[in-house]
Amino acid sequence: MSELFIEFICEEIPARMQKNSIRHMAEFISSKLLEHGLLDTSSAAETKSAIGPKHMVVSLSGVIKQQVDRLVEKRGPKVGAPHQAIYGFCKSAGISETQLVTKKTKKGTFYFAEILEKGRHIETFIPELVYNLVSEFPWPKSQRWATSKLSWVRPLHHINVVLDGQLIRGSLDLGGDMTIEFTNSGYGHSAYHNGPFEISGFELYVNKMRDLDVLVDFEERQSFILKNASKIAEQKGLHLRRDDNLLEEVCGLVESPNVLCGRIDDIFMILPDEVLVTSMRVHQKYFALEDENGKIAPYFLLVADRKPDLQNDALIIKGNERVLRARLSDALFFWNSDKAKHLKEYRKQLREITFYEGLGQLSEKVDRVEALASMIASYIPECSEADAFQAAGLCKSDLVTGMVVEFPELQGVMGSYYASTHDVATPQVVAIRDHYCPQGADDKLPETAEGIAVSMADKIDTLVGFFGINVKPTGSKDPFALRRAALGILRMIDERSISLPLDEVLVKAANLHGFNSFDDELALFITERLKVRLRDKNISHDVVSAAIVDADIHNLQIQIEKVKAIDKMLDTSDGMKLLEGWRRASNILAAEAKKGKNNGDIGQTSSQAISAPSVDASLFKLSAETKLFEAAQSLPDDVGENENEIYGTIHRFSAVYEPIKIFFETVIVNDDNPEIRKNRLNLLSLVCTKIRNIADLGKIEK
Repeated sequence: MSELFIEFICEEIPARMQKNSIRHMAEFISSKLLEHGLLDTSSAAETKSAIGPKHMVVSLSGVIKQQVDRLVEKRGPKVGAPHQAIYGFCKSAGISETQLVTKKTKKGTFYFAEILEKGRHIETFIPELVYNLVSEFPWPKSQRWATSKLSWVRPLHHINVVLDGQLIRGSLDLGGDMTIEFTNSGYGHSAYHNGPFEISGFELYVNKMRDLDVLVDFEERQSFILKNASKIAEQKGLHLRRDDNLLEEVCGLVESPNVLCGRIDDIFMILPDEVLVTSMRVHQKYFALEDENGKIAPYFLLVADRKPDLQNDALIIKGNERVLRARLSDALFFWNSDKAKHLKEYRKQLREITFYEGLGQLSEKVDRVEALASMIASYIPECSEADAFQAAGLCKSDLVTGMVVEFPELQGVMGSYYASTHDVATPQVVAIRDHYCPQGADDKLPETAEGIAVSMADKIDTLVGFFGINVKPTGSKDPFALRRAALGILRMIDERSISLPLDEVLVKAANLHGFNSFDDELALFITERLKVRLRDKNISHDVVSAAIVDADIHNLQIQIEKVKAIDKMLDTSDGMKLLEGWRRASNILAAEAKKGKNNGDIGQTSSQAISAPSVDASLFKLSAETKLFEAAQSLPDDVGENENEIYGTIHRFSAVYEPIKIFFETVIVNDDNPEIRKNRLNLLSLVCTKIRNIADLGKIEK
């Protein structure tokens, strides 16, 4: 088997695009080779890749140089067809009439041409592969340059294509009289090396690039940066504040990383840690150092794209210190001027900001969030309604401060700092800081009950408002993060075990907006998000569908606990007995309903809304009927409020299995007496009604 090496060399690829792009390139090449019979999957084939700001490399072993010859059958006219048709078929197939064969098919006997198709050599296939790869590449943004017609993320300069150390000749036609000839010439760091080197294979290429001051492998660059940054921090008796997103971004910006340490002027150390870190990372891509208590130290780490050199390093550090000093000077000015006023003063300025067309001013949103937070707080144990109300009234005030205008990432955080400088109560300060949380599936929840109340109020107001003016997520588009808002509400309900009448809260939110009620689709939208969340927690889809009632949002916490309890119960013998008993009863009811012989009292299936049927105990003829009736009556109508209570209720329901089993063994439902027959069907319907309080077990697939 052979090794195929393909490299694109271009101008700097944006860091955020690099990981997905190299993954796509590797998958595209391997899939196309496999599709055309040019990749051996039975051998120890291996795909290797590397990416840097200017280099994209994929290497595949197990490549087959020549496709296997194959015999292709082409059906022609039916036997007995006019000679002119037969002659025309032979001419199109490139054979003589004597080479025709006849074969019987279901539609009759036909002439066939058997044509030997010679397998293509990979050298004839590669130019086509490269062209399709470039022309179909799914860059989020791309460009054309000079007179080119094909686009790429940045201008392409070289394409290297090597098979077993040998150049595969070919070219890429960019259009507009622009062509890139395939080569086998690698290039090191442009600041230190101008001449090319000959590429013979992936491993030697990576080693040679390292010698030429380019760490082309992403993981190697990342490890190098992290190791050297940690070493510098240790030398100063400090710790590197881990920032994986920043580390990944910096890895996409440099080819020859050189970690350097600069100093922050003491005057700026009075700034909050979040301000220092944000000033460093957002614009300058600097890493922060911290002491053993987690406090930011007066140092920063930068990663230069240059080889270590004492003189140059000193100049680089000095220049970056000057730039950071200017950034922090602005931040210090904002800090001093912003905190001079109480957040209540900033709230007045929210009247001048439109939240969204059709949803009023930002000040009006704050008024609504105040009312909702107070209402929600009444359902959260140990939550102060007064603190939740006060925090809600101040939570958006920092949006008009100079610091947040400069650094939007600090919204909420700066509000909490400014509140604390004016003796605002601690629960309110924490709630202001946390009310944007959670902002994703992995983000933290607000720390306090008051923070939960304000966060939920803010998200509910946003959902009701946008749905009320018919601005809803469509497909993959969700510009206002409404799915994320719904998920945040569900996480807080679930992880903090909050029993909240969400439908009543949504009605209040709608009224505050001036709507008669909330949009009907919103309730379904929320329960669909809940189903997705539960499935993501590895709960089977059928269990989720059985327990979650679409658009029923009155108490989602109970529904969540039901899902957990049912999922656990179905892994036990009692749970399976309950399921079997349900199925035996519901199958008979469904069969009777299908016959159309019954009135509305007994036409109840697992998918229908069920009301308790009327059962006449005086019509019982057998003890099995009485025992099943008594077992059904003993079953509770209320399943409980937490997982343990619900699990215990389901366990009690499993006791109905034996009476159902005995009932079917000794009782003939279709009695000759129509009243007895109807009463027995109603008895089974009563059992199903009771079980339906737990879940729609008809949706369980076990």
